[in-house]
Amino acid sequence: MNKIIAILLVFVLFACGTNESNVYFVSPTGDDTNAGTLEAPFATIEKAKLTLRNLSAGTKSKGVKVFLRGGTHTLTKTVVFGLEDSGAEGSTISYEAYQDETPVISSGVALKGWEKLEAYPASLPEVAKGNVWVTDLPEGMGRFYTMFDGETRIPTTHKEGFTFKDIDYVGAKSMNVLHDKDRYLLRKLEFEGGVLKNWENLEDIEVGFAPVPWTMNLLQLESVDEEKGIAWTVLEANAPPAAKKSHTKPWVENVIDHLDTAGHWVVNTQERKIYYWPAQGAPSENLVIPALKEYFKVEGKVDYEGATDIPTQNLVFRGLTFMHGERDTWWKGHKGWGIQHDWDKFDRANAMLRFRGAENCEVTECRFTNSGGSAIRLDLHSQKININNNMIDFVGHMGILLCGYGPGTKDVNKNNRIENNLIHHVGRVMKMGAGVFAWQSGSNHIANNLIHHVPRKAVGICGIRVPILQKRNIDFDEASKTIRWNEIDKAIAKEGTFWQRYTPFLHAKNNIVEFNEVYRALEELADGSSLNVSGAGEGNVMRNNYAHHITSHASGVMRTDDWQRGTTFENNIIYMANVAAIVHKGFNHINNNIIVDCSSKESIRFASYPDEEADYGSSIQNNIFYESNNAIKYYNISYRASEGISKPEDCNIDFNTLYCAKNVKKAEKYVAKVRKTGIDKNSIVADPLFEDIANENFTLKADSPALKLGFKQIDMSEIGLKENEFPAKYLQYNVQDIDGRKPNFHRNRADQEIYDFW
Repeated sequence: MNKIIAILLVFVLFACGTNESNVYFVSPTGDDTNAGTLEAPFATIEKAKLTLRNLSAGTKSKGVKVFLRGGTHTLTKTVVFGLEDSGAEGSTISYEAYQDETPVISSGVALKGWEKLEAYPASLPEVAKGNVWVTDLPEGMGRFYTMFDGETRIPTTHKEGFTFKDIDYVGAKSMNVLHDKDRYLLRKLEFEGGVLKNWENLEDIEVGFAPVPWTMNLLQLESVDEEKGIAWTVLEANAPPAAKKSHTKPWVENVIDHLDTAGHWVVNTQERKIYYWPAQGAPSENLVIPALKEYFKVEGKVDYEGATDIPTQNLVFRGLTFMHGERDTWWKGHKGWGIQHDWDKFDRANAMLRFRGAENCEVTECRFTNSGGSAIRLDLHSQKININNNMIDFVGHMGILLCGYGPGTKDVNKNNRIENNLIHHVGRVMKMGAGVFAWQSGSNHIANNLIHHVPRKAVGICGIRVPILQKRNIDFDEASKTIRWNEIDKAIAKEGTFWQRYTPFLHAKNNIVEFNEVYRALEELADGSSLNVSGAGEGNVMRNNYAHHITSHASGVMRTDDWQRGTTFENNIIYMANVAAIVHKGFNHINNNIIVDCSSKESIRFASYPDEEADYGSSIQNNIFYESNNAIKYYNISYRASEGISKPEDCNIDFNTLYCAKNVKKAEKYVAKVRKTGIDKNSIVADPLFEDIANENFTLKADSPALKLGFKQIDMSEIGLKENEFPAKYLQYNVQDIDGRKPNFHRNRADQEIYDFW
């Protein structure tokens, strides 16, 4: 009863329009000359922020709340929360949704004045005539890259139909060019096929391509010689266009010649016109284009060259919806500033919410959706940032990116918590976007997230790989400009292997990735994994995760990738994948995992990075390898066996339980064969006795032979989203795909292991 009375008193206090100095209100229908009360709210978040700066220390010590009313809060510039906007020690300043209302933070500029196109451009496809509408580019707006109809992103034109000619070049291990004299190859496109033309507005037109299977480019054209079949881009790519022909085909975007399908648009900045073929009827009243990439920035005093930053602290963002952000583009001089494979850029303002020099902040119960760019970034000095119970969906690039300082002694991006978030359909524009990606960031807890429908990684832990640190004279390879050589030179040990000497400067270490559920990852680009550790420090642990129904062109579901040591995969469950369950490289451990229905491809692939030294003694023990049918390939050695690979016999492989339900003798022969190499001496071929494999219950029965052999039971009840803590209102947006259909997995044994989603 006392609790009910207290709640009623709080409600009455708000309803009466409290003038207490620790509660303020902002409404899209407010006025910045108002007092900021419930009846007379401010109009802008900026006004509320500036008002709070004038509060006394005593008032701030009690905590301050800024309630945002429902409706669209449109930003024309980034709201920057600096040191003077910090909450007091032991208390917080929060910006949060008022009661059950939905405040939307947007930078969308409305597109009005649409007229049916009557004077047709010469290159407009015949099928489009009579269907296209046109309007003027809004005043003050230039080239934009994304358009939204309310909560839906509308794509620009996209046309394939040409290929790149093969080239010979001296490549770096990253597939970038090795020598400065060859950098012209990063801009030169030798093409076959008539799609590329010398359009009058080349500055508006982009060419997209994946020069290697694991990343992509989207670059502005500079010139096109149609007769010679040679085009040039304005900016350098991350690798020559034909470096390693991938499964994707190159394409061109934003060309009116290809406005041949409903639901697409084109902008011509020379004419200052936007052309749009609506999916049906006339253009919607809700069409907007974004003015900003970055909405909120929490930024302290960053001393980039020095050792100490002063962070902004104690801010909370709760229950807010962020949408309609712009996609990022590269710039001249970007080479060397890209984090691994240019999946993103170092210290870049390309996320709707960004922390840069911040501590003790929280983002909770927010939604980040329908944006051309990324949702959240934690850059440089970011510590004790708690990101929990949020929904991130249909964003163009990264879900959550943690991006610390480059290799050196300044290690200040750490101890953050990424917990109980629902993340799906990220990387909708930039296909290398990950659900959660930690670069040079350590001691983070990434747990209980549900991540699905991502183009590559669900969770990636990454740093700078050793070969890049070995090329000190090259500053145009990935992340090379981020390396803090002045710090390394003062602190590096004089003795030891290269890894031993440089690993103290790799800060993506001691991360715990646990209790996450992942499915439908690795959907677009290739050569990756759902849960990946690469070029990072030591002490990373991925445990108690459930990764299932993975089908892709990639390498594996989980992977210790290039130049990686000291990582442990334990207590994970991997179920149904048409790629390797785990790719093992380097000195890393695989213990007490369950791998079910993956071995027709391979349960564990043993591989190496070019020129990597063999590293012996990895523990691969107490795992369960189970195949429902009769195809098995428990261990497989990759094609790089001559390049320092640590083969199965170089690892401590034993006490595993292996089983093939439809061909037990086949499994017995396999184990007998590998025992001759010195492994699996105490392993057994036996049914592990799952409780209910048909319903994905991989609990072992009490009399399981695997338990008797030493396997430790995995408690699946703790894995995945904690729905009792997660905002129920967001679960309705957890679509399985754009059309709402759920995947129907089945097997086609006529050829090879295939998972047909539809």
